[in-house]
Amino acid sequence: MFIIITLLLTLIINLKITLYMTTQIKSKQRVADHGEVFTRQEEVNAMLDLVKNETLRIESRFLEPACGNGNFLIEILRRKLEVVERQYAKSQREYEFYLVVAIGAIYGIELQQDNVQACRERLCKFVEQSYRLLFPETVNDEVIEVIRFILSLNIVQGNALKMCYVDDNNQDLPHKMLHFSEWSTVSFPRKWCLKRHDFEYQHLVFDGAEPYQSFQEYFACYFLEIQNAKPID
Repeated sequence: MFIIITLLLTLIINLKITLYMTTQIKSKQRVADHGEVFTRQEEVNAMLDLVKNETLRIESRFLEPACGNGNFLIEILRRKLEVVERQYAKSQREYEFYLVVAIGAIYGIELQQDNVQACRERLCKFVEQSYRLLFPETVNDEVIEVIRFILSLNIVQGNALKMCYVDDNNQDLPHKMLHFSEWSTVSFPRKWCLKRHDFEYQHLVFDGAEPYQSFQEYFACYFLEIQNAKPID
């Protein structure tokens, strides 16, 4: 299955909850307009512990359909990076590769543009800090660039209920359906390669039990060059 959705998906979609770490609301107006209510950290951990084994698998994919500024996603990422460090910290190249794999397995949809930007930045900074702590003298800026590129595709502004993108005024774009990129590890044409497939979100939800081909496939390439991966016609 392309994406593992947290056990909270139905609850979050129905209540239109947006998640945050410290305060539960930004303003009463945003609560009234968008149902924006934030979840405390202890609740995040308790809920994720229900799928604890999946949060510890580097390639296990999670989608948060109302991700706010990333309260759930940052905790999933933290757990994944602990595994990456434990297993691959002895080799910088291996660590970098699985760092990218871990961030590529995290997805989010959020209605508010400011939350989307905050979520991307929050996740990127967390990854960068973890990376720099381990390899302070040999950080490769290309790794950070790849992470930002993946987050630009994996964390999107849209309406999870309607499964479409929204404009700058949060108005639905019903003819522009949400889509996500799957990042898979492959060993061809060389070691440390990733392959990208793009899928429409609505098909992943409604046709999950049926074989579904991606609408766009890309040639596999070295993980630090995925921004330049060429589409397969």
